[in-house]
Amino acid sequence: MGDFAFQTSKMALGKSEEMKWLLIHVVVYTVILGVLSVFLFPIKIAITYVLINSLLHGFTDFFTSKLTMRYRENPRIFFPLLGLDQLIHLLTLYITYLNIEALSFF
Repeated sequence: MGDFAFQTSKMALGKSEEMKWLLIHVVVYTVILGVLSVFLFPIKIAITYVLINSLLHGFTDFFTSKLTMRYRENPRIFFPLLGLDQLIHLLTLYITYLNIEALSFF
């Protein structure tokens, strides 16, 4: 949801060129993930889960947004890269979920 439903076109296009838009996107993603995480975990674990995934989301998007924008005119490359970006995000959420007890700061 944070990567599509609540991401504006300005964020999607701007995050590959300006750190400001990447940070705004990560903040929006963090808020949405935070709201959803409090229903899955106790609050202290939810905070850890959100912080780790928000940092990893920003790191991933820093690279993948630049790469996808380079190929935005070539759908045969652009869409698989977009899928790879989403796969990385999904795996990050899942692996963090599986290991949240070991990763917890509290």
